[in-house]
Amino acid sequence: MATSSEGISRATIYDVAKEAGVSSATVSRVLAGRDIVAESTRVHVTAVAERLGYRPNQVARSLSNRTSDMVAVMLPDITNPFFSELVKGVQSAAFERGLTTLICNTESDPALERRYLDGLLASQVQYILVVGLTLDRESVQRYMSAGLTFIALDRPLQHSSQVLVQSDNRGGGELAVRHLITLNHRRIAHIAGPVDVPLSADRRQGYLDALRAANIEVDDALVVESEFSEQGGARAFEELDRRGGDFTAVFAADDLIAMGALATARQSGRSVPEDLSLVGFDDVLHARFTAPPLTTVRQDAMAMGERAVELITTPEADRPTDTVFLPVSLVLRGSTGLPPKRSAASRKDQAWSD
Repeated sequence: MATSSEGISRATIYDVAKEAGVSSATVSRVLAGRDIVAESTRVHVTAVAERLGYRPNQVARSLSNRTSDMVAVMLPDITNPFFSELVKGVQSAAFERGLTTLICNTESDPALERRYLDGLLASQVQYILVVGLTLDRESVQRYMSAGLTFIALDRPLQHSSQVLVQSDNRGGGELAVRHLITLNHRRIAHIAGPVDVPLSADRRQGYLDALRAANIEVDDALVVESEFSEQGGARAFEELDRRGGDFTAVFAADDLIAMGALATARQSGRSVPEDLSLVGFDDVLHARFTAPPLTTVRQDAMAMGERAVELITTPEADRPTDTVFLPVSLVLRGSTGLPPKRSAASRKDQAWSD
């Protein structure tokens, strides 16, 4: 139980929920006067709150007459530079509309997600801009019934048909690989994102679309999976090397993966782009300052955040109910070029034989 600066014990919404044997979301609904709670539950929770001395503030207001000026953004990893840009877009658009932005870093932990959502519900925050919730269907539906409105960013909200704002990931993957094919690369590897993240499948499908359109045989040995991190990209590149696919180019599912692959390629004795071409996805700020600067598919993270905030102020009847796709573009820098006359893998074999 929380204690104030005067030393007086003060119950929290979580204390009331624990004592009453219900969820904190149920406590919020009771104290907010929602009529979807059974009368017996309402009486019980109210009695427990009074006994513990719980003193609600904003929760005492009816959810049907919300006056909160806050919008929350729930992210799995705030250290990812793409998400930092997305948050800037949300904050900019929210500020223009007199809204305050709350940032919740969930680490893809369902328990942490639930704790954040309970707190947001208790604070009268209606709109939640969310990237990749991992909560189960029943929990998501319960929060929606309690009055929360979710808008999904970058990847769909599991178990829900809530509106989604994302980039054209499939088109972006095709754009990246088509560029490599235009440079005459034929052995193109793909370091895909995590299999449980839908946009990974979309970018991989774009990779496959481009290969098939050019009548290039798909080689499954040239596709490996990675988490969205430099470390994951480094490990994935090492795995490609172990498979001995003799590739001349790599399309990475995001820029962090590409950066890890770039560092590992150097360590293996390859020069980029002389021995190996490399394309990323996102166009984060650091992509411009790698050596060489990274060719990448640009998705506008700030525009994604701004578009999501626009939806908040759009009347519900006029709000889209399906995916809002944002365009992508290819940014050409120094990490791509013509393939070598003889692949780097072949030269490594020759060096060993010498």
